[in-house]
Amino acid sequence: MSESSTATDNATEAPEATETVDWQAEAEKWKTQSRKQEERAKANAAAAKELEQFRASQMSETEKVAAEAEQRGRSAALAEMGQRLVRAEFAARSGGRIGDDTLDDLNLAKFLDEDGQPDVKAIDKAVARLAPPAEQESTRKPGPRPDLSQGSGSTAPLNGDPLLDSLKLKLGID
Repeated sequence: MSESSTATDNATEAPEATETVDWQAEAEKWKTQSRKQEERAKANAAAAKELEQFRASQMSETEKVAAEAEQRGRSAALAEMGQRLVRAEFAARSGGRIGDDTLDDLNLAKFLDEDGQPDVKAIDKAVARLAPPAEQESTRKPGPRPDLSQGSGSTAPLNGDPLLDSLKLKLGID
């Protein structure tokens, strides 16, 4: 029984060596599938928008006011958290070259995209403008070289102990 299951497993695991795969046809097949899924997603988004409009038209006046207040609260919370995210993104991208006092002077809301997320490209441009990168070490002029002749002129080895040496000499120990 184990022989037949092994033969079946081998047949399903590896394709035959004589079989060739047309990779371009496979790629086209998956592109077509992807396009179909994109069309479905667009249709679903449109249907969801229509459903939301229908629900909004069926709401009473108090429900509309409550939904509007909820939306304003959500927008305010997203704006506040978005500005915190922008501040953190500035700190990360500048490497500490831009201080908190400079960030306090900026309108951080300008660096949010329509989803309330930090606009990384705009932040990178602002960082480059406000705090250009430090000079590379290769462009710096070399400083003065240290004078190695300075310091004590001791000829004792670095790990030598003069007291131990004199004791060994007196006792005749090598």
